[in-house]
Amino acid sequence: LIDTGFGRTDGASDEVRDAADKINREGIHEMLKLETPNLHEIGLDRVIAYGHTWSPLHELVPETPLRHGHAISIDMAYSATLANSRKLLSDEEHRRILTLFSRAGLSMDHHQFDEDILGKGTQAILKTRDGKLRAAVPNPLGSCTFLNDVDHAELSAALRRHKQIMKGYPRNGEGLEAFVDASDTGYTDNNQAEVEALEAAAEEAGNLNGSMDGTNVVHGGHIMNGHVNGVNGHVNGLNGHVIEEKLANGSTKGLTHGLTNGVNGFTNGAKA
Repeated sequence: LIDTGFGRTDGASDEVRDAADKINREGIHEMLKLETPNLHEIGLDRVIAYGHTWSPLHELVPETPLRHGHAISIDMAYSATLANSRKLLSDEEHRRILTLFSRAGLSMDHHQFDEDILGKGTQAILKTRDGKLRAAVPNPLGSCTFLNDVDHAELSAALRRHKQIMKGYPRNGEGLEAFVDASDTGYTDNNQAEVEALEAAAEEAGNLNGSMDGTNVVHGGHIMNGHVNGVNGHVNGLNGHVIEEKLANGSTKGLTHGLTNGVNGFTNGAKA
């Protein structure tokens, strides 16, 4: 599945594509069942929060940030160990989760994940979950329990046990391609000629759509969005704020309300 981009690369078999489609459809359907009744997230006990209790700190702690999915998989693996320590998850199911993550190259631990970070992550999530931990853990595999009665001593003991277990996995449980790099922006996929062509096209679009009285709006040498007195009539401001944009010739113009040329029947400040 991973090697074929969930059946989307050239040469992927029909069998793999069909399996990928089934997995995606069932995952989307399950998500809709869980979240449709809670669109405003008023209910804070959320099954899909499995892996989202300590993961926010995992993303931010390393000097080079962990990718979002790897931060979550660390949380999921540790939470599985916590559940196993509480006898909510069997040893067999626990190993099944960890083995699957390891085979997929997902992170299950990080060398900077320690008891101090664990404590900070716990305190941070309590603020966003109305004072309760609400840690989603498997109980058993395929079902979920929310833990609120876990103190720092129990969490720390589970982390020490988790790290001991990780010694039996490749790279001590650290994942493959786990860290953010330039490829996450997409820019590395474009050679210089392509970049220049894109910039030229953007400039031309700005000339066509983003002029003000025939003069391009410039900010720091770059055409701003190509939307000034153009599409939708929005100019970076709302409700009485006055915005001044420097023009190419160095002069400025005040734009009131952030709405000019084409919104609610107004044209250049006058009713059409």
